[in-house]
Amino acid sequence: MRHYRLTNQERAGLGFTDQFVIDGKDLTAVATTATINLATVTSAFIDDVVVVRLDEKVAGPAGTVKIEVGNDGDDNYHVSLSADLVAGAVGLLHGPATTTSGTTNRFGTIKSSSTILQAKFTSSSGNFSATTNTGQVSIFMRIVQADDLGYDQS
Repeated sequence: MRHYRLTNQERAGLGFTDQFVIDGKDLTAVATTATINLATVTSAFIDDVVVVRLDEKVAGPAGTVKIEVGNDGDDNYHVSLSADLVAGAVGLLHGPATTTSGTTNRFGTIKSSSTILQAKFTSSSGNFSATTNTGQVSIFMRIVQADDLGYDQS
């Protein structure tokens, strides 16, 4: 997994601060669920706008593969993708969750304690394996950290 803090120009143009790129080879869990830790944040505002882009179709496990983006392993996921990452259209963007848990547990809050942001991939059948998975997904988020505001700078 790669994490990019976007430049000021990219932030202004896209409206996001961070991009996380997950390759199929990062999905190494020998199970139908693979969780990737994206970042650990403290004293940060995590906006409720998250976009997932399918850069390359995921291949490897049998069945469909879906993604959820949330925090600390709970079920209050921010983006719950109903589209299949195996058969989905490359380049297609997917936005915030429309599920009950997704709409009632938005991230648009300040996280004062240490919070782990995660992406959870789920296969409908067949385990993930580092030797068989291909594909790539990009996750775009707006994470404003206390340091970004420059409060202590003159």
